[in-house]
Amino acid sequence: FTSFEVDTSPKIISGIQNLLFTNKPYNSIRFFVNSMRKWLLTFDDYYFDHVIIEGAFMGDYLPIAKKKGKHVILRSHNLEHVIWERIADNVGDPFRKFYLNLQASRLKSFEEHLTKQSDSIWSISPVDAAWFKGWNIHTHHIPVALEDGVPVQAIVPMRCFHLGALDWEPNLQGIEWFLSLVWPLVLDMRPEAEFHMAGNNTPEHIKSQPENKVTVHGRVSNAESFSKSHGISIIPLLSGSGIRIKLLENARIAIPVISTTVGAEGVYNRSRTMIPLADEPLDFAEKLVDLLDHPEKAKQMGLCLQNDIMTTYSMPSTIKLIDSAWPL
Repeated sequence: FTSFEVDTSPKIISGIQNLLFTNKPYNSIRFFVNSMRKWLLTFDDYYFDHVIIEGAFMGDYLPIAKKKGKHVILRSHNLEHVIWERIADNVGDPFRKFYLNLQASRLKSFEEHLTKQSDSIWSISPVDAAWFKGWNIHTHHIPVALEDGVPVQAIVPMRCFHLGALDWEPNLQGIEWFLSLVWPLVLDMRPEAEFHMAGNNTPEHIKSQPENKVTVHGRVSNAESFSKSHGISIIPLLSGSGIRIKLLENARIAIPVISTTVGAEGVYNRSRTMIPLADEPLDFAEKLVDLLDHPEKAKQMGLCLQNDIMTTYSMPSTIKLIDSAWPL
């Protein structure tokens, strides 16, 4: 096992250089580390039986992976270009929209090439798998595997929460939408309701608002304990791709969830869902208030959610899918 300590955070200068002097997506270039490239080149050709590329941002290592491995698997967590397209759709600033759409276009071409050149694809999402299959017939849906969890004992009344890093643009965009358009409607209907946020890297403009019953906790030491003590989970995503790991983690411990359709994508949709789905502020607020008003109903919903999710995402079922997809 070898690790490489490299600062891959976005930089203004490198971003400008990428914009002006290359047609590659910035988010793949950021993760191409020369010291790692040199280390990989020390192995004999076809030394590895299988090489797994963990996500599109590792895609620039594909030529080396094909040289050093007999079979290259792309393990896709999401469609990166779809995330950027959706973020751009919800941005008003013309220059930022142009930049996001440019990166989305570059990412789409990059992901198409990566998909065609990989020997097989393991997609975490059935929705994304359909796209990958259009470029590579050796595509398999391999979801995440969840360990059994202890269900929450009781739903704390009149509390809801969001748990997730706010340095990921889709999370931040969703929270800003919820705070500006949904939460005021909830407070109009239930002034005693509370909203709690936890996660890494909360930006300066997202602050606790005691007058609006909003509390920002920042990083918490135990995510499961936080979730079990703060009521209903909200997933207000407007952009993103893949599947929602937070939805699955909540389901594992029977936490009731309300989400946008994008927030449940890859797990549920309007034709089959175990949770309330809402894309308009008033609809989201009304469905959230219904759960806040009826904690026993919310608890039962959480238990049904847990049962449904653990049937699909259990360790044994995922291992069977890996076994069927694993190249001989």
